Amino acid sequence: MRNKFSSWDDTLEKEFKKTIKGYFNNKIEEHLKKSQNYLEVGNNLSHILKSSEEDIVKIITPRAVRKWASKETLSLWESLLKNERMVLELREIGKSIANSMRPLAGNNFALWIAKILNLTFQQEKLPLMAVTSGKIKQNINAMFNAISRQRQHTFKPDIDIVVVNLKYDYQPLVIISAKTTLAERVMQTISWYSYLQTMPDNLRDVKLFLVTAWETFDKSSANRDRVQQLDGVYVCNPDVREFGNIKMFCRIIEDLKALI
Repeated sequence: MRNKFSSWDDTLEKEFKKTIKGYFNNKIEEHLKKSQNYLEVGNNLSHILKSSEEDIVKIITPRAVRKWASKETLSLWESLLKNERMVLELREIGKSIANSMRPLAGNNFALWIAKILNLTFQQEKLPLMAVTSGKIKQNINAMFNAISRQRQHTFKPDIDIVVVNLKYDYQPLVIISAKTTLAERVMQTISWYSYLQTMPDNLRDVKLFLVTAWETFDKSSANRDRVQQLDGVYVCNPDVREFGNIKMFCRIIEDLKALI
């Protein structure tokens, strides 16, 4: 939805999406080219995301203004505080920026994780592949949904990435829930893990990993003990306090090897 009086249209929206996608692609490529240790790049994704914020805001803000400000007020932004209508519009502009930042970081974080894993799989000649879309995810979702309806169960995993074993006809090995922050939904992820234990044998063997960017799991973190129920927790932040199954992101590859 957009302000019907704005100059924003579908063509501009497509250009914006192309620009933001190009930015994220270029950003991860820039860091991958600097290092052949792809897992080390993964360890620092939280810092890469943080360093991207100013650039992202510069891309998002013009779009928000053009999308929410009316043609009549565009020339009046300098007198913002004197214009009540513009103050109200600024609220929508701010909301648009916030709403764009959150999913962009989350969605691209999952894509970055998958890309780093796939490059590492190729580099180490492992029969694995990380997928973020397509029939594999659709089929798993369909199975979970069917079983949920039969059992009248509302919990199912948040499937951001599926790691499959190429040697066994793309058999799902691990479901990865990729979250930039655990400020929300960590208990939901744990509930999903409990839900997996009730699945038929072919799904019960699928492991559930959590990959996060910002959380460091220091001793004051309430989530430090909670996430010990999961099969693995991997942090893309060099400031992480490793504890139990909470590990630096680079350690995920050894755990995946053990599951093959």
